[in-house]
Amino acid sequence: MAEGMVASEGRSHAILVYLSMDNDQIVDALELLVKLWDLHGVNEFKSKNLAFAARGLDKFPGLISSLSEEQLLAIPGVGKVVVKIVQEIASTGTCTDLEQIIEQTPAGLLTLLKIKGLGPKKVRTIWQELQITEIDDLLAACEDGRLANLKGFGGAVVESVTLNIRFIKSNSSKLRINKAQDLADEIAETLGSFFSQVSIAGELRRHSEVINSLVFLVETDDLFGASGLLQSVEGLEEDLKESSPFTWRGFAKGHLIPIEIHFASKGEFVTKLYALSAAPDHLAQVQFYERFDGKELKDESEIYTALQLPFIVPEMREGLQEFDWYAKHGDKALIQYADLQGCLHNHSTYSDGKNTLSEMAEACRALGLRYFGIADHSKYAAYAGGLKEEDVIRQHEEIDQLNAQWSDFQILKGIEADILPDGNLDYDVTVLASFDYVVASVHAGLTMDLEKAMPRVIKAIENPYTSILGHPTGRLLLARPGFPLQMSKILDACKANGVSIELNASPYRLDLDWRYIYEAMDKGLFVSINPDAHAIAGIQDMQWGVKVGRKGGLLKELTLNALPLDDIKNFFAKN
Repeated sequence: MAEGMVASEGRSHAILVYLSMDNDQIVDALELLVKLWDLHGVNEFKSKNLAFAARGLDKFPGLISSLSEEQLLAIPGVGKVVVKIVQEIASTGTCTDLEQIIEQTPAGLLTLLKIKGLGPKKVRTIWQELQITEIDDLLAACEDGRLANLKGFGGAVVESVTLNIRFIKSNSSKLRINKAQDLADEIAETLGSFFSQVSIAGELRRHSEVINSLVFLVETDDLFGASGLLQSVEGLEEDLKESSPFTWRGFAKGHLIPIEIHFASKGEFVTKLYALSAAPDHLAQVQFYERFDGKELKDESEIYTALQLPFIVPEMREGLQEFDWYAKHGDKALIQYADLQGCLHNHSTYSDGKNTLSEMAEACRALGLRYFGIADHSKYAAYAGGLKEEDVIRQHEEIDQLNAQWSDFQILKGIEADILPDGNLDYDVTVLASFDYVVASVHAGLTMDLEKAMPRVIKAIENPYTSILGHPTGRLLLARPGFPLQMSKILDACKANGVSIELNASPYRLDLDWRYIYEAMDKGLFVSINPDAHAIAGIQDMQWGVKVGRKGGLLKELTLNALPLDDIKNFFAKN
């Protein structure tokens, strides 16, 4: 069965139910099969054909699982053998080829294949030469020099593998906010069959970008018997050692993230929800345990009213700068999803997107947005189909044609220009001048130290054509840390040069880190919430940017894409 899928076996209270596979799940299964074929040295021609087909399917904009054999065969690289595999995965979540080769593969090797810098052939070498199949054993081999002795494994490779192993191990039980929300919603829906009131608490209620545990509060009239009700819930596995009479602790089947389910009577529900949701430092700041623990509250606002403090929204209850923020900005509105007028960092089939320019624009228009900014990759990103100069001209002509059709909507001509190692952007000034705006981003050379990163990024910010600094540190949550930056100096440079800084809303990035938004607001810097969408579905990732932006105190008035069309044009024109 594909990773993350758990079958219900037809039972009434299953938490995870198999549904038809979406495109990403199908492609992921195909890519895993390719990796395992390469790992086992299966026919290289066969493996390359499947890899090519997977790339074609990954670009397909529609729902793969709904396609007929004839429609699948029309996709580049897809032959009859691939059709059979795809249809089997789409209907069952797995396929015979994948199941058979997984059975032949030590389970630990699946983890090794996830380590950045280790492709299937390198993992095969490690397996054959060192008889290593587990991540802990590989870490030991890194540290005692055995890995470095293998052909093709130099010092830089070993160092990279070591760092990535430690990163994986430290994050193995965590979930990004979007995955945590999906799982929490499923669990909450199931709990709703047993309890009159269910609330998601903990880090997820505070909209943390990475979730260490899922916390729930349920209302019950039977505090001592409530835990017993959960024994009938398929997919929940209790940790008896960690549980207590008023708190169930354990896991959801197929997931490593810890789960807590707390029980409360109706009278104490609000008080417990507050205690389970706010960070310890915030609880200390409001003297919660001294003044409110055990008291019945009708509303959380009573805590702040009693102390003559401003009301702090749940997502900001971290115990950091929230009260100082309210002292400076409390009369101003935090950003809300409904405030967004458009989005400015998106990709199309001109580069590595799955949908055409017109499809992406129409999807934004259907959401009620007033403008759509296309920012396909620039020519330096050849691996992502970056636009050559002639492609730019062709895209701009299409934009002009599309804009002529609408009176209530407009496409803005943007580009995601690569920041080169020397800090320059990868078009000459005549091409850069043809865009309405430029998103400047680092995509290559991400292993920079501070001495290399700072002048590179600062020079890009100072480029007169740069409008937005894209995903500032290049981080991928739970996969790759960002490169180091002195963020205060970066924010100063953005302000001095009229450049907006991006809060990349992809749940894989959420970069700018929300902790720096406080300082950005103090400096009066515009923050742009952009989905970095490579398909229509990705546009709605802006919701995660809004959630995390609010966590850092992002104001509506300083959210770039909350500006009306004329105002945002004026902002770009000043660059």
